[in-house]
Amino acid sequence: MSFSHQVSITGPSGAPPETAVIRFVALLPEGWHAEVGEFQGDLARLRITAPPGTTPSEATRMAADILSRPGLQGWRLTDH
Repeated sequence: MSFSHQVSITGPSGAPPETAVIRFVALLPEGWHAEVGEFQGDLARLRITAPPGTTPSEATRMAADILSRPGLQGWRLTDH
């Protein structure tokens, strides 16, 4: 069974979260998927579906790794 994990990302003031989400989804590894939950100002919520056996910490590490790549600098995971 696949693993589902919710993440929230926030970015620099005025940066469009819609663009960040498009980039984030494009950088997910094969077998991973994301569904957009909502946008709120500079915040975006997504539900990541990962391959079976993925742990919450692995999903969080993957999300953090994606946010460190070019085009997503300044974006970070948040608890909102």
